[in-house]
Amino acid sequence: MTLSISEYISTEYLNKLEDASDIVQYQMHPAFDAVPFVGSIKKHPYDKEKCLILLLHKQERMPWFKEGELIELKTRDIQALDELPSSIDFVGTAINIYRIWVRRKAIAVRFVPFEVSDEEFRPFDAHSISRVLSTKGN
Repeated sequence: MTLSISEYISTEYLNKLEDASDIVQYQMHPAFDAVPFVGSIKKHPYDKEKCLILLLHKQERMPWFKEGELIELKTRDIQALDELPSSIDFVGTAINIYRIWVRRKAIAVRFVPFEVSDEEFRPFDAHSISRVLSTKGN
């Protein structure tokens, strides 16, 4: 199965993916060697050993990550989830938000959507992505 980048970052498409909160049972967790991300976690559309994290807020400890970025990683690298208050997208759909504890030194793929041009590289932020996708009817 091949997905275009507009499908990968589409809120509508992400909402269709199965929620991945069941990959780690809720429990009190001791201190462990992990890094927290805040966002929505979904099961990968065609690889059961991976999951997708959509970053929904500025990451306090990692300012180089932007809201709206998508991260793909192995499910086994998720050590715990802390449920946070839900959010509502601009269409009115509720989005489950978690603090997602990822094993330190795990290997992940960071998807950075950008506008194709022979000029300066310009990555999009979450608001620019939404605006471009809504004007293209995707």
